[in-house]
Amino acid sequence: MWWNMSSDNLFEAVSHPLRIEIIKVLAKKPMCFADIKRELKIDSSGLLDFHLKKLNDLITVNNEGSYVLTEKGFAALQAVETVSKYGWQRRTFYLNLLACILLNIYFLLVNPTLLLITLPITLAWMSLYSYRTFVKRRIRLK
Repeated sequence: MWWNMSSDNLFEAVSHPLRIEIIKVLAKKPMCFADIKRELKIDSSGLLDFHLKKLNDLITVNNEGSYVLTEKGFAALQAVETVSKYGWQRRTFYLNLLACILLNIYFLLVNPTLLLITLPITLAWMSLYSYRTFVKRRIRLK
């Protein structure tokens, strides 16, 4: 079953943009080596062969000699599309920023003296969270 696949192998397989593109074109229809090479405008056969070997758990060759996605391949594609579609890391950053702003506005309106406590805490939190988002996770806000 695809869920028994090692997470290291799965992440290795989908860690390169070209491999993700290969999975996407194979999701549309089975393709032979030359068709994949032509579709993705890859100049080097060795390069394509290297990436196809990295996808060995996610693709297979059918009876006609065409590459097709396996069940694991379709699951990997769905995971990649979900992550890119939802952009949860960027959204989490924006939600944290909004929560900090609203919290400070609330204390400014209700009890301005408490703002002296909450403002440094929320600034420290956003500084730490921004560091983890932009530096450690290398997330870009598009």
